[in-house]
Amino acid sequence: MSKEYKYTYAFSEQTVDVRYYKVESNKKLTRSEMQEIAWSVEMKEGETFEDENGKATFSGTEYGDDAQYQMEEGSENLLDGDDYDW
Repeated sequence: MSKEYKYTYAFSEQTVDVRYYKVESNKKLTRSEMQEIAWSVEMKEGETFEDENGKATFSGTEYGDDAQYQMEEGSENLLDGDDYDW
């Protein structure tokens, strides 16, 4: 049996992670070709992927640390007293 709750609060959290790739080729590539090669590499630092069009190296991920929050539901039922507003 599931318990009923009187108040529901929902919020979203958004951060930006930056992933770094290096693509090398012996021919000029379109943006799509470059991305296709890059996105074929496993996202583990130092991993590589190679095909007939070139080689991609995954250089790593910089994780975002300044999360942005937004209330989606229930803000009218929050108690006052917090010293910040998002």
